[in-house]
Amino acid sequence: MKSIHALSLLVLLAGGCHKKAKYVDPDAESRVEGTGIEARDVRGAAQQMTSDLLASPVFANQPSPPRIAVLPVENRSRFLIDVDILTTLITDEMVSGAQGRVQVVNRDLVDEIMKEREMKARGQVSDDGQLKALAGVDYFMEGTVETLSASTNRAQTDYVVIRFQLTDAESAVITWSNKYEFKKEGSWGVMYQ
Repeated sequence: MKSIHALSLLVLLAGGCHKKAKYVDPDAESRVEGTGIEARDVRGAAQQMTSDLLASPVFANQPSPPRIAVLPVENRSRFLIDVDILTTLITDEMVSGAQGRVQVVNRDLVDEIMKEREMKARGQVSDDGQLKALAGVDYFMEGTVETLSASTNRAQTDYVVIRFQLTDAESAVITWSNKYEFKKEGSWGVMYQ
């Protein structure tokens, strides 16, 4: 009797183990999808915003590559999303797509950079003997995610706007702004909350 139970348990465990996670294209339509923000939406927004920004006249005829600080994206939507992914993708797209036309200044490491500079000044670590000034920025890139939602007892619709703007660090003038927008509809049975 024990061996039958053990064999049954083994068959159940082995049968459940054949289902493996698999890699899928992040831009492909997912089998688990709702009216919210998906990977392809985030990737599409990052690619479109960066492409539009780099093609804008803001960067034409600049004597040197302008410096940009990418600020964390603000989530004002009803969705629980990791906006750091969007901030990271925008930064990565600008660094790789700009081909030297833009410099992205990393403000996330200021504390670590200041500590390193102090250690160099005290002779605790080696350096070339010259401390450089920290890079200032010409522009701040900021972004928001916002939604307008409506629902009935049977369905949900969400209009999503992912918006970015570039603000001049000296004058506070918004020199570029653009949005990536989409609308999704679904029945309650096929969406997540």
